[in-house]
Amino acid sequence: MDRNSIIGFVLIGVILIGWLYFQNLNAPPPPPKQDDKVNEQKIKDSLNQVQQNQQKQTTQQDTVKKTGDTTRVQQPVSEKYGTLFGKFEKGEDKVLIVETDKYYAEFSTKGGSLIKYEVKGFKTWDGFPVQLLYLNKGGELNLLFNSTEGKLINTKELYFNSAYKPWERVNLTGNNEYKVVYEMPVDSNGAKITKTYTFKNDSYMFDIEIGMENSKSFISNFEYQLAWENSLKLTEYRSDAEGSHAQAFAEMGDELEVLDVTAKDEPVKSDLNGQTNWVSSRIKYFTVFLIPDGRKADGSYITGNYYDLPNNGHEKDYSIALKMLVKNDRSEKHKFKVYLGPVDYEILKSYNMNLQATMRFSLDFLVRPIAQYAILPFFLFIHKFISNWGIVIIIFSIVMKIVLTPFTRYQMKSMKKMGELQPKMNALREKYKDDPQKQQQMMMKLYRDEKINPAGGCLPMLLQLPILYALFGVFSSTIELRQAYFGLWIHDLAIPDEILHLPFKIPLFGVDSLSGLALLMGITMFIQQKMTVKDPKQMAMVYVMPIMLTFLFTTLPAGLNLYYFMFNLLSIIEQYYITKKGKKAGEEEAVIEQQKAVLKNKGKK
Repeated sequence: MDRNSIIGFVLIGVILIGWLYFQNLNAPPPPPKQDDKVNEQKIKDSLNQVQQNQQKQTTQQDTVKKTGDTTRVQQPVSEKYGTLFGKFEKGEDKVLIVETDKYYAEFSTKGGSLIKYEVKGFKTWDGFPVQLLYLNKGGELNLLFNSTEGKLINTKELYFNSAYKPWERVNLTGNNEYKVVYEMPVDSNGAKITKTYTFKNDSYMFDIEIGMENSKSFISNFEYQLAWENSLKLTEYRSDAEGSHAQAFAEMGDELEVLDVTAKDEPVKSDLNGQTNWVSSRIKYFTVFLIPDGRKADGSYITGNYYDLPNNGHEKDYSIALKMLVKNDRSEKHKFKVYLGPVDYEILKSYNMNLQATMRFSLDFLVRPIAQYAILPFFLFIHKFISNWGIVIIIFSIVMKIVLTPFTRYQMKSMKKMGELQPKMNALREKYKDDPQKQQQMMMKLYRDEKINPAGGCLPMLLQLPILYALFGVFSSTIELRQAYFGLWIHDLAIPDEILHLPFKIPLFGVDSLSGLALLMGITMFIQQKMTVKDPKQMAMVYVMPIMLTFLFTTLPAGLNLYYFMFNLLSIIEQYYITKKGKKAGEEEAVIEQQKAVLKNKGKK
């Protein structure tokens, strides 16, 4: 192996370190867009008032807490909600069950909110149905606004009227739809709030319509927010790996705003005004979208916080909201669509709203086309015939080996020529050892004269880099590969296949476990280099690079390491075959030369 091939391996390590590091960085959000000045000022005034009221209520609650006393003093109704909404603090908590082919959901008259949502066809790591809402944090899809009495209103804490009986059940089949209506009559003069849900059997998306009658009598600043106040519930075995994929998004016009909180002492906030297409919050495999239907929203508001969990885990908690201006104070209705389901590229793309933009990859401009248009379609096609995803990955490894064979052969020829040039190169080094610049010039002249590209040995490895990046993206966020079983100790190809847990973290790499497939990848890399590297000066890298990449890859998905292991194994077989064939050809050539020499000697006699 020539020096440039070693540099290629070093590049892999350096780029992977940078990649893993920059995965945790978050860029500050760009400055908010400027839209209609009147609307912007209304939104800003209302939001400031909401935040002031939130701080005021938090202070009031804190003053009534006593150390060691778990009793929480409740505010009087008139203090917290005022006369307009105080009467809705108490009511009958009636739960309505809606079940479709896609999900099981529960809605409550408290808030007219979604309080439970199980996604059918998916299980958590410990075998329970995937339930995406935290049951102890209250419902979602609530309205926030300032009342004309100066009170912060969150409808999550108030009761709506409903014609349904407690625990009434609705089962949708076929192409059926169903509507659920919740009403809050604010006063006797016709002022009221209405929430109407519409469900379809065969979709993760449902509709919600917000109706405001005589809103000027109860909403100040003519603005409210439709909010999803908590992140989705974690569903995977490793909260650190799942939490690292949690992000929030807002599509404002043609721009996608991305929020990613990375430290518990550094909360993030995005307060944007202007036409908003949708807002979203996601975890590794599931996501929620709030989408205005028809008229665009007037802005978005997103916050993010970072929390530590036991065993080095963590959770990112995002709150997302759409801002809506009420332009007709007598009667106005706003329609929205809510998507709550898997991060499935084909499903998200089918809505034609650019929802798939939330499936992000490192080096997105380079990696997305490879992952989206090559690797994932290939995987899905082969999986139609072979159910085991591990076998699919092995087939992909074989195909990639065949595709890259011309480049590998070019690499081998380049290495062979470099080996043949070693005597001349050593002579130049000795001749110009006191003049490095002249030595380099003569080396380059030698390469040109012999028609050798000194970087030729790096080409196959450089071509591997975007493939590895794309595979990481596919395994990290593709729902089809979630909990993909292979066999033996490998129960999930989308997460690291840990075979040994260490009581300490390895310096520099920060890992406290060892992956079986990463270890096999490192061993095959060592064997491959041992077969090709003959220069004693380069032997150190034969040992360093496999160890380095073993630890770097031990935290990556098992499927990626399976691919790399198989690719190395195939390369070893190829190298062995070529070496054996070359040796045989050399022996035959030696016999021919010997026979020529014998005939020549006979001729002289």
